[in-house]
Amino acid sequence: MQKFEGISFVWALVLMGTIALIFAVRAFIGWRQVRGDAHADYDYKQANNMMPGAMTREAYEQIYRRVYGPRGPLHVAGAMLAILIATPIAMFGFEAGLNLIYNLSGQSRVIEPGFLVWQFFLFFGIIAVWVSIAYLAARRYHQTAPGSLQFEMDQHLYGDIDYGETF
Repeated sequence: MQKFEGISFVWALVLMGTIALIFAVRAFIGWRQVRGDAHADYDYKQANNMMPGAMTREAYEQIYRRVYGPRGPLHVAGAMLAILIATPIAMFGFEAGLNLIYNLSGQSRVIEPGFLVWQFFLFFGIIAVWVSIAYLAARRYHQTAPGSLQFEMDQHLYGDIDYGETF
C-alpha cells in the first residue's frame, strides 16, 4: 500500500480542520446572539401589543431561534468535518480497491500503482466523495429550512394549515 508522504496532504487536512473550526465557532457565537435577540424581540413585541396572547415566551424564543439561527455556518462546519473524516478513509478504500483491480488484471502496466490512471482514479474519486458530502449537506440544509417568523408562529398557534388552497 502506498504511503502518503509529503506535507501537502497533511496541510490540506489541517487547513480543512481549521476552516471547519472557524465555521463552528462562528455558528456558536451566532446562536448566542440570536438567543439574546429573541429575548429582546419578545419583550419589544409584548410591550407594543404585537404578540398574540396565546404565544408564550418560551415558544416564541424557540421559533425565533429556529428561523434566525445561523444554520449556514453550522452546516458548512458539519460538511467540512465530514470531509475531513471521510478523506483518509476514502483514500485507503480507493487504494485497496485499485490494488484489487491491479492484481485481478494480472498486474497490467496500464493501472500500475503510481501511474497516471491510478492517480486519475484517486484524484477524481476523492473529488466525488467531497461533492457527495457537500450535496448531502446542502440538501439537508434546504430540507430543514424553516419558513418565515410569521408562518412559524401561525403553525405553532393554529396547527398545520394548508395555505396553498386559500390562493
